[in-house]
Amino acid sequence: MLKVSVAGLRAALAKTKELALDLQPEELELDSSELAVQGSIRCDGRIVNVGGQLLLEAKLRAKVKRTCARCLCDFVVESSCRVQEHYYPAAVAPRGESVLTYDSDVLDLTGPLREALLLAEPLRALCKEDCKGLCPNCGTDLNVTACDCSRQSIDPRLAALAAFTDR
Repeated sequence: MLKVSVAGLRAALAKTKELALDLQPEELELDSSELAVQGSIRCDGRIVNVGGQLLLEAKLRAKVKRTCARCLCDFVVESSCRVQEHYYPAAVAPRGESVLTYDSDVLDLTGPLREALLLAEPLRALCKEDCKGLCPNCGTDLNVTACDCSRQSIDPRLAALAAFTDR
């Protein structure tokens, strides 16, 4: 868990606390099955008193190991995302809404930072934009070598009709 003291922030409006953190994945409760972070996660940002609430603004950067959706090769890329969240004092938090709260002058940043990193991941990661993928017949990585497989595909429901055209 990542907890930050904001005791001095509540004293004055627009008071700011700067953040410059190198976090380990365990601090954000990330395991390698969710997000394979290589090394540490860099968090740069600030927490600002904006009246009855505190505003968290941060940028996260991490090297993440991904698997290409086309060729199934593993690769490492730098992932980055921005976080902007409002925290309300627990005593005056709006009811009926899903809001972040803080109590005893301590903010728990784990949830918003973890969620931002997970949501920044693409649904289909590609090792490169023009990745050729794998041959559907023999499984050869077409980025490395070409194969001699026929690229013509015949719908199995119409395969019997192909015999008529061969005559």
